[in-house]
Amino acid sequence: MKTNDFRKTVLLALLLSATVALPACRKKETPPPPEGGDAVRLSDLSEIQSYNEILKKDPNNLQALINIGNRYYDSGQDRQAVDAYTRALAIDPANINVRVDMAISYRRLGNPDGAVEELKKAISINPRHSQARYNLGVILINDKKDVAGGIKAWEALLENIPDFPDRERLKADIERLKSSAAEGMPKK
Repeated sequence: MKTNDFRKTVLLALLLSATVALPACRKKETPPPPEGGDAVRLSDLSEIQSYNEILKKDPNNLQALINIGNRYYDSGQDRQAVDAYTRALAIDPANINVRVDMAISYRRLGNPDGAVEELKKAISINPRHSQARYNLGVILINDKKDVAGGIKAWEALLENIPDFPDRERLKADIERLKSSAAEGMPKK
């Protein structure tokens, strides 16, 4: 397989795995699928350059750090997103949405432990943050292969957020996971 084909395959797999987890509360534009390797939209490049100029003058500009992290996140440059989010969290450690986005970047980088850690921190700050709780379940189930832990995370979501919009679907998913787990257990 050619290097470019391999990059396309890896990037496509990352994009597909990222769609499983819900992003944090802020609205994001969905980046187009990468073309020819590590393609980044010109608008993202332009914004990143603008935020870098701001950060040269004011390295602790919280909003610029968050915004550049978001542009890196949206364009799939997760390592840079984590760097920007880490700097933002040094200034504002209680920023839950930054923690949730950083968790997804960690996941896309193949670091589910870092993702779980960030989501748990977000939940400790705000137990009613539905995206943090939902994403924790997704990562535990899909990346950590901890179905029981994922079910527990989703049950805690339903307990702490009674008005969760996808409540019935999530209950059905939990029941399906429990049934599958029960079927796989050895008979006594």
